[in-house]
Amino acid sequence: MRPARTTGPGAPFFNAPTVVVSLTFILIAAHLVRLFLPEAGEGWLFYWFALIPERLALMTEGAGHPASYGVLSLLVASLGHVFLHVDWMHVIMNAAMLLAVGAPVARRLGGMGFLTVFFAAAVAGAALFFFLRSPDSAPAIGASGGVSGAMAGALMIMADPRATWPVLLSANFLKTSAAFLVINIILAVAGPSLLGAAIAWDAHVGGYIAGALAMAWLTGRQ
Repeated sequence: MRPARTTGPGAPFFNAPTVVVSLTFILIAAHLVRLFLPEAGEGWLFYWFALIPERLALMTEGAGHPASYGVLSLLVASLGHVFLHVDWMHVIMNAAMLLAVGAPVARRLGGMGFLTVFFAAAVAGAALFFFLRSPDSAPAIGASGGVSGAMAGALMIMADPRATWPVLLSANFLKTSAAFLVINIILAVAGPSLLGAAIAWDAHVGGYIAGALAMAWLTGRQ
């Protein structure tokens, strides 16, 4: 279920593997649906699917507060935040990046491998976000953590098409990874003034690291 042309760095977006195109459209469709929800419905979505540090703090305190996460609701948020975005600019940027970096990963690993990298990165990004943020931090939403994981996989392929464990220590991959980290440090410091909103840089970094590890593990099993 892949298009005839599945190789070559110049392959256009519409020739991306079906799984990548499908996930991209799901992200866009989810945002479109949210726009038509009543205020109560939108609030329900954010309560259950956004990453809310205050809810995790209530959970770790063990007080049994009704607003705290349970194990299941924490897992739902760790995956579900991927499908919520702040506005059209946010979702379009993530969708475009997903098409660009997800395609080579899906071609290398297949559909299930790509989804494993993407969602492992999303969960890891959520985990690092929760670990580093204080309870009063703003909630986080968006597919950026998963996209960052796919980006790590794509950069591994660029450094070495085999994308196995040794590439993680290659000079090319380490240089691009350092650039990714620097960009996210800049976003953490200057994001609010440049973009008008805080950036979940920790989710990006956590997703990138997990994506690279998942990519190496999956290619090593092939």
